[in-house]
Amino acid sequence: MANDVSVHFGKFISHLNNLDKTRRKMEALLKRGVIVRRDIEQVYEGLFISSTTSLENWIENLFIGLIVGRIEHPSSLVVPRVSIKSDRIAREVTFGGRSYLDWLPYQKYTVKRAEAFFRNGLPFTNLDKRDIKQLEMLYTVRNAIAHKSSYSISLFEREVIGSIPLTQQERKPAGFLRSVFRITPSQTRYENMITEMVSTVKKLCI
Repeated sequence: MANDVSVHFGKFISHLNNLDKTRRKMEALLKRGVIVRRDIEQVYEGLFISSTTSLENWIENLFIGLIVGRIEHPSSLVVPRVSIKSDRIAREVTFGGRSYLDWLPYQKYTVKRAEAFFRNGLPFTNLDKRDIKQLEMLYTVRNAIAHKSSYSISLFEREVIGSIPLTQQERKPAGFLRSVFRITPSQTRYENMITEMVSTVKKLCI
């Protein structure tokens, strides 16, 4: 029996909420002096990597789930171009012999793949330019954390930081994620980016 796409979306939100509980617990420990800044920065990096990895897994599961009919989408415009009933076979066909697939950058991988497997690429082509730019930013920050290469860092500085007035510490990925996005209501850039991620993902479900 197919699950409504909202169930799939709800599991993703629940996972992100659990990650944020960890973040808030660690911030509380920092305030009490139990941990130091280096510790909290490593936590932020780990949580962000986990969040973006979960996003790619979610997109992949939605993609395969819609193809095999395991996930039901509310829009009648979402129509797979192929009829496959097995997750295993759907993955073999989609993966094309590879052991894994990238889903980010979104336009390069997800949209291109969706246009081949779904009529008009829907629902994956529902995102506008701003949504895709937000996902590209997530990808850029993730790479700066994961690779720490001169190229990934320079791309992060150019595409993410730009002209934002930040301290030297906040110009690093972890410091950037912990920096203040807005004061009222209080929100870090990490929280803002996760909120934007959720808003974007939700568009794939309607």
